[in-house]
Amino acid sequence: MRLDREELTLPHPRAHERAFVLAPWLDADPQAELAGHGPVAELLAVVSEAGVTRRDDIELHLPQ
Repeated sequence: MRLDREELTLPHPRAHERAFVLAPWLDADPQAELAGHGPVAELLAVVSEAGVTRRDDIELHLPQ
């Protein structure tokens, strides 16, 4: 989804720089791409995952 309003911009303009956004996104959709920046997997490989902790006690359920 793309949205550009004063109160909200989607995707976030710096999402490609933030491992805490990219890591769970990649888990949910390994083929995901961020418009204008490329595959989420490649973006995550560039940024540091320091400070990102996997939460194996939480399960994500996506609608079918």
